[in-house]
Amino acid sequence: MGNLHPDRPTHPASLLLKTSPPTLAVAGAATLAIALLFPVRFHALEEKVLLAAGKGTPSLPELAASLLNSEHLGAGLRIALLAQSMDIPGGSGTTASAEAILSSRRDLAWLGTRDPRLEQVLATSGLAFEKNVTAPPAILTLLLREPVRIRLRQTLKANPSPGVQSLLNTLDLRPLPPLLPANQPGGQPLEAVTLLAAHLLDTAAFSPALASELKTSAYAANEERSLRPLQPALLSLLSLSRRFDYDSLRELVAGVESLATLDWLAGQVRSPAEPGDLLLAATLWAGPADRFTRLPESAKNPWAVLSSSLAAGRGSLELLIQRRCPVFSNPISVHPALVPWLLLWEKPLLFLRALMLLLASWFLVKALWGILHTPSPQTPGPWRPAPVFAQAILLALLLGTLPEPSVTRPKPLPNYRLSLALPGSPVKMEGTPRFSMEPTNLITLILFLAIQIAVYRICIRRIRQIETGPGDPALKLRLLENDDNLFDSGLYVGIGG
Repeated sequence: MGNLHPDRPTHPASLLLKTSPPTLAVAGAATLAIALLFPVRFHALEEKVLLAAGKGTPSLPELAASLLNSEHLGAGLRIALLAQSMDIPGGSGTTASAEAILSSRRDLAWLGTRDPRLEQVLATSGLAFEKNVTAPPAILTLLLREPVRIRLRQTLKANPSPGVQSLLNTLDLRPLPPLLPANQPGGQPLEAVTLLAAHLLDTAAFSPALASELKTSAYAANEERSLRPLQPALLSLLSLSRRFDYDSLRELVAGVESLATLDWLAGQVRSPAEPGDLLLAATLWAGPADRFTRLPESAKNPWAVLSSSLAAGRGSLELLIQRRCPVFSNPISVHPALVPWLLLWEKPLLFLRALMLLLASWFLVKALWGILHTPSPQTPGPWRPAPVFAQAILLALLLGTLPEPSVTRPKPLPNYRLSLALPGSPVKMEGTPRFSMEPTNLITLILFLAIQIAVYRICIRRIRQIETGPGDPALKLRLLENDDNLFDSGLYVGIGG
């Protein structure tokens, strides 16, 4: 039909669909805000989703009741007291039941469980005639008594097991500081923990993997005529035996698969937080304990997430251990009826969040280049689809990484150990270099690399415009010098970063 208004020029369709840079910036900011408020993260778990996973699963009072029914009074009483301290329904009743069993079962008062061999040792040591206790004591306090150690050592010497005899032979070896020799004054703790390790090995209390490593360390110590290979394991067992009763210690070490995990548990028990009962309950529910060494820790309250998971139920603990990721709290509260669906629809929501981050980055990159220079089809520049899309992907990766709790939250201080080589030691201590980079350093590197690339593209675009555009050659030369200075400034910014 032609143009109905000949005095009004006809614009191409691409110009009619053109959007102003401020509009693109507002659209990008709005899309980014919606994506960041999603109750899902790529490497994190929402707190309400974690707690909802524990509904309908066994609780701590039920775990304590099952232990009490199977004559595990020591561990059952600890779990019941833990549930009572968390104000879990049923915790007080389970604690009362455990105390009633303790008052009526004198045979469970000292050890917390049945162990005929150790019960005979205690009975012949005169301990059975003492006043009854209100709770099973730490096993180290019993073994520090000289009559108990003498009777236990005599019993173990009659055992034909090579592993037990190898541990008993280490009593004659000289330890490294801070331990004193077992056959000298002040060496009672070393003798007690060595006898305890031999008894636990004799009664198959250790897991097969841990028992194998312990026997290997004992054989190596006897061959070297030094307690150095075995001493870390004995120190770890010493710390745990000071904290737990006999029954709780048996239940804990049964879920340990390596000496490294045993050392990690002892280090956590020695820490100010002292999460011994939490780790015991978690090991009984979702062992082995090696799974807990990879849980992310918080700098302020390292065991708050594990405590909340235990209070919520066994399903919450299993989800936490399976994911092994930080837990965050979303600023926008989700309706409780929708919380269970977040876990089912987590992957589709993550895909939608990634698309929104990419769309927001596209809007922001287009707005940035629209502000820097007006697009023109005749001159090459960064507004072509492929470069803009690549820049949007890089920006989306940056925007999606920054809100992650594993990046933004402060990490706990590492526990460094001082290792000194003895002057007469033939062993050369060499440090193993660690080739790792913190996520914050990696993000900073990517950010300054993006700045350098942006400055480089701006300089290339300006140089092409100056070369192809009209003007005096002297003016072009001066403009090229200015662009050269801009390129150098971008390079200095990247080097400084």
